[in-house]
Amino acid sequence: MLWWRDDDARVPSPALDRLLDLSRRHAAPITIAAVPDGDIQALAATCRAVDADLAIHGFRHENRAPAGQPSGEVNDQDRLDDVMSELGTALEVFRRAGVKPSLFVPPWNNAHPTLRMALGLRGLELSCYGEMRAEGPPSQLDAHLDLMRWKPRPRFRGAVRFLLRARRLLAERRQRNLWNEPLGLLTHHLDHDPPTWRFLDAFLAAAPVSRPL
Repeated sequence: MLWWRDDDARVPSPALDRLLDLSRRHAAPITIAAVPDGDIQALAATCRAVDADLAIHGFRHENRAPAGQPSGEVNDQDRLDDVMSELGTALEVFRRAGVKPSLFVPPWNNAHPTLRMALGLRGLELSCYGEMRAEGPPSQLDAHLDLMRWKPRPRFRGAVRFLLRARRLLAERRQRNLWNEPLGLLTHHLDHDPPTWRFLDAFLAAAPVSRPL
């Protein structure tokens, strides 16, 4: 099963409209990971019009990692009670917009153990960037196929690199007899260059996308 997640939404934008138009034209369900400090009311209305799902994308998408550590919002100094409070605030923002999200996407795909514990206590599913589904709790629904390369600047990964990774991941699922293991397409609408948009359009025309189970 191929499913689709897009990250970093805060407000409706022409780039988001273009992304949702692709979703609609190709009948490809999409999950939009939205930062709670954005205009969730407006995003919810935009997504509702095309039957797109919303996920929580962190708290404020701020890097709070100590110097020299991988970027992330939650670190070793954070208490579980404080992370639970932040999570509750985020859930309330979505609730006021008429959305009951079931998926949490940590910025930079950094799922600190304290965050994992908080998500398990809240009954939320975790979505990072990975290879195969990790053991829970919380249960995990990852993305695997990022269209972008990020260093030294955001740009299209390239069709060959993207498709070779997809082929390898599909082969692993076949070899391990994990036919129902989800394979997640990852996009970042705000960072797409023209080659990314062109490839995404062509890929969606050829690859059936389903809503995650």
